[in-house]
Amino acid sequence: MKSIRKQEKFKRGLYSVCAFGLCVVLLLSLWISNKDNVKTELPENSTSNTETQPQKDDIQVNTPVTNVPDTREEPTTEEKTIISFDFPLNNKVTKAFSNGEIVRNATTGDWKTHNGMDIAGSAGDEIRSIGDGVVTELTHHELWGTVVTIDHFNGFTAKYSGLQKEGAIQPGQEVKASQKIGVLGEIPIEKADGVHLHFELMKNGKYVSPTTYLGKEVEI
Repeated sequence: MKSIRKQEKFKRGLYSVCAFGLCVVLLLSLWISNKDNVKTELPENSTSNTETQPQKDDIQVNTPVTNVPDTREEPTTEEKTIISFDFPLNNKVTKAFSNGEIVRNATTGDWKTHNGMDIAGSAGDEIRSIGDGVVTELTHHELWGTVVTIDHFNGFTAKYSGLQKEGAIQPGQEVKASQKIGVLGEIPIEKADGVHLHFELMKNGKYVSPTTYLGKEVEI
């Protein structure tokens, strides 16, 4: 009886050992199979956490550009006006423009400004236009003699005083440079200074020194 029980216990123990061994084998097989199937590769479209280093050709450098043609237009400048006036008689100036300063009049003894310049000459000498222009006025003055006024354009107006009445050019006439406009006479208010032409020049209505513009080229 005891022998039979021992045999049964042995069989149950053997079965248990076999069953346990079989479980161990199955578990080991499953573990090996799962290990072989594990893939550590990243998905094809995935990106790594490591930033891509830029290639040498991708690096932008602020390189100065040279030899580029300058297409900017030069600033425009206004055309300059050059004028040249001739002397109306000669260049023998006996009394200059006083430029607003008072000077003594030898004939009257008064002190006043001398708004023109005096050019010495002889009675009957030709008086000529200093430049192109238009005669705007002709007056016969008891103190200044016959006076011819000419618009010489560009803002310039000239007065020729001390002419003879006969032969003086008439208002409205156009004149050219060096054209005769009359002959020299006398100036009662400046008789003590001898025979001369009293010549006045104005620019935009203001008296200016005739010597600045006569006998030379001047930019205005």
